[in-house]
Amino acid sequence: MLFCSWIYVLFLLVTVIIYWRLPERFRIPLILLASYVFYMSWSPPYGLIYGPFIFLDSLYFYLLSLAMLRWPRLKKPILVLGVSSELCVLAYFKYADFFLGTYNDITAWMGFLPVESRFDIILPLAISFTNFILISYLVDVYRGDEKPDPSFIRFAAYVAFFPHLIAGPIVRASELLHQFERRGSFSRDNFSWAQIVRGIHKFMFGLGLKLIVADVLAVYVNTAFSNPGAQTFFSSWVATYGFAIQIFCDFFAYTAMAQGSALMMGFTLPENFDSPYLARNITDFWRRWHMSLSRWLRDYLYIPLGGSRCSRPRTYFNLFVTMGLGGLWHGASWTFVIWGLYQGLLLSLHKFAVHFKLNRLAPGVLSVILTFHLVCIGWVFFRAETFSDAIVMIRTMFSPVFDITLTEELAYSIMIIVLFWIFHPLGKYFVQLSKAAFASGTSLPRPQAAAFAFSRISVMALGVGYFALFYLLLTTAMTKSEFIYFQF
Repeated sequence: MLFCSWIYVLFLLVTVIIYWRLPERFRIPLILLASYVFYMSWSPPYGLIYGPFIFLDSLYFYLLSLAMLRWPRLKKPILVLGVSSELCVLAYFKYADFFLGTYNDITAWMGFLPVESRFDIILPLAISFTNFILISYLVDVYRGDEKPDPSFIRFAAYVAFFPHLIAGPIVRASELLHQFERRGSFSRDNFSWAQIVRGIHKFMFGLGLKLIVADVLAVYVNTAFSNPGAQTFFSSWVATYGFAIQIFCDFFAYTAMAQGSALMMGFTLPENFDSPYLARNITDFWRRWHMSLSRWLRDYLYIPLGGSRCSRPRTYFNLFVTMGLGGLWHGASWTFVIWGLYQGLLLSLHKFAVHFKLNRLAPGVLSVILTFHLVCIGWVFFRAETFSDAIVMIRTMFSPVFDITLTEELAYSIMIIVLFWIFHPLGKYFVQLSKAAFASGTSLPRPQAAAFAFSRISVMALGVGYFALFYLLLTTAMTKSEFIYFQF
């Protein structure tokens, strides 16, 4: 059930209508039911198997959190049991074939016969994101930052909440579960059309970004990376720029559509991006890119390893471990691991430069350009199918032989890249403008109120307009594909 599909819009519309018509005590169970229906609609019959799996996984962690409350002296063994068992589940489903393939490569290099069999496990949808949510919850209960929720239904709905379930943002209990306790930011008694319209607005913005920018760029990017040996200096850089913008717009679009879906039911999901390609250094980039993942890695991996409180060599080691595991989390491939280690190297070099005040040598604009290109080099490893393909692409990028042959896809890609850099600095401004535009009237009970920003007629007109725009986008889109982060 893709976000950019008629079936999802119908599903969301029915869910939102029923949600606001139900008494409050039935709304969270409805969210839980809708979330499992949404999840199990993917790749049947496997979804019918993995739906109950998420339920049992949520129940398992909920019982572990209650056990911590019941037997506080056993909190640490319970934490170790929960985290280790969840990582074992992740290792089996996501990394079994990767580990087996690595073993075969090593044994072949040593002259031994490889293991011929493969596990061929179907990867459960969003297993990495649900694991992060469950582990962070148990760690927060262990630290005393959270108390076990008295309602398992509410906890299970928080874990499986369908807008963020597939690709984040990675929400902690303090960010979403507590909203479930309050039934969202507004209840039936102070229902707000402005919030509904703002949710539709964010959803449509994400849909347009996905179909008009990300999926159009994907046509050229996929062609270039599928045949890196045929690329020239110019085309390889355009493909790399194109993927950098594609993955940002693709993921940012999903976040906006998830936020919009949640807003229609009165819930607020955290922001996940803050103009990342305007970052002045790699540390700043990771404060702006996939912010929920960056905070998770910082709070649950980097700081427990010692963070930057250690000696400089140990701090660099912590960065390499954190980002290397972060790369492996993205996918079961050595290209992701290398991408993560590359990020760890850049972060270590930045800390080194800050310590010796070398970072002052680059002025603001130059530092933004340098950071963006360092990030782009990393994206080559992230996107390439194999390590050898990545090396071929990078070698071409650093072999300045100008041979420009414009194709239609290449021309489209260049145009989108140029337009992106024109509008990217305005991204934060438009987000703030959107919030301000729909801020009025959020606490008013009825759309008929004189001070309310939208009358019934204007709401209906907006609804018709958004429906027409949705229809136009879906019917004229050059291509429609899954979101990139669905594979993680």
